[in-house]
Amino acid sequence: MGSVASIVSYIEFKRDQRQRANDDRNGLVRESRDLLMTLEVDTMQIEASLRKLELILVEGSTSQRPRSLAEIPLRFGTCRPIFTIYGYRQYDEILSELNSLVGRSLESTSKLLQRLYNLDPFLGREIADRLIELQSRLNRMLHEEVSYEDGFKIYYEVIGFTKAVLRDIRVQIDRQF
Repeated sequence: MGSVASIVSYIEFKRDQRQRANDDRNGLVRESRDLLMTLEVDTMQIEASLRKLELILVEGSTSQRPRSLAEIPLRFGTCRPIFTIYGYRQYDEILSELNSLVGRSLESTSKLLQRLYNLDPFLGREIADRLIELQSRLNRMLHEEVSYEDGFKIYYEVIGFTKAVLRDIRVQIDRQF
């Protein structure tokens, strides 16, 4: 009789162990979904802030004829706009906003990577290829000679691509779990 009771205890122990593992996995899935949605929202906010920055670089300067962003190579120190005081305040505000959004996105991405590592989802070759393409597009902007105007276009293209990839990852996780 005692050995039968031991079997029941073992079965209950294993059932509790599986339940805890399922609860942990469900928590990771929930957190991963939340982080993916946070990154999607942050990406949209970064896009809106970049659009404001683009406008401020053209419209917030003191020159009579705003300098075209197509004429300025995208390199540190080449833009040198001379802002009106209001234009500079807007510029400073947008840069602070962008820095905050990018910092928050980096933190969310780090947390997401930790969750995905523990969750170990199968994301598929298509998503892996799209992530490699995203990396390639970002590197293109760093290594090619482009103007500010072209740089903004590339940023917007990369942002659209990023939003689509984040959405695809979220959908893939929803299907798996």
